[in-house]
Amino acid sequence: MPSRGSRGPYVLGLDGGGSHTQSLVLDGSGRELGRGSAGPSNHQSVGAQAAQAALAASLDQAMASAGRPPLAAACFGMAGLDRPEDLRILREIADALLPGLPLELVHDGLVALVGGTGGQRYGVAVIAGTGSSAVGYTADGRFARSSGWGHLLGDEGSGFDIARRGLNAATRAQDGRGPQTILTERLPLAAGLPSMDSLSDHIYNESWTIPQVASLAPAVLAAAEDGDPSAGEIRDQAADELALAALAVIRALGMQSQAFAVILSGGIFGGCPAIVDRARRTIVREARQADVHLPVREPVWGAAWLALQSVSSHSK
Repeated sequence: MPSRGSRGPYVLGLDGGGSHTQSLVLDGSGRELGRGSAGPSNHQSVGAQAAQAALAASLDQAMASAGRPPLAAACFGMAGLDRPEDLRILREIADALLPGLPLELVHDGLVALVGGTGGQRYGVAVIAGTGSSAVGYTADGRFARSSGWGHLLGDEGSGFDIARRGLNAATRAQDGRGPQTILTERLPLAAGLPSMDSLSDHIYNESWTIPQVASLAPAVLAAAEDGDPSAGEIRDQAADELALAALAVIRALGMQSQAFAVILSGGIFGGCPAIVDRARRTIVREARQADVHLPVREPVWGAAWLALQSVSSHSK
């Protein structure tokens, strides 16, 4: 049962991404009752079956820790929700997990924006985790997105992109086709392996997943912090690409002269102040009134807050 003193309506918010899945249960006053965590649930990178398993594990853990209250609504903020076919796939999964429950499916950028601003639905969110994307919402309901094309076609500035570029720099250095870089040592070390040759064997022979490759990104960014030129160039390119995605959204919505928040969400921003600073400088050169900052609250809170707001609006 829910904890003593809590009161309905009870809602569940979920943030499903390329690295992890987080769930949160709130009571009617916005108080946290329980949360859960599981692995990646971006169906574009792990497949629909694995995504559903991660979603189920995360929400079951959250519901168990909250005492399994009767839910009034839920909101899933999902990475990979970019096109109509994505919506169809994710709607089938969500309805199978929580049948009959009013459930809103939204882009993970919206929950990042709502969480990042502490409750506002107006502004721009740039997400840089395993994948990357930028979305923007205006006060009159217009929407624009940029990037988010997946690891083969885009996702520039993402963890996967940074790691792939780092691996390429390391192999080029080892062959003598590129400048020497400490990445030839740092990347195998990050994977617990002795050499680039053994790392290459593991990546191919064990069919590394997108999140596994992306897990090497912190080693690239640490090498940049330590002054490695090749890693530094990769880091700066990532910041520029993420800023470009934000500016593409800002231009599409005509927000250049307006005041609004730009939320820099995801592990890449959270783990690398240099990317935050460079992206911020680039964005505000064109959108001078933009308030570019890291999130105030986590995206999963944004999802739960949207669910709570939907209940409140329907009860009026």
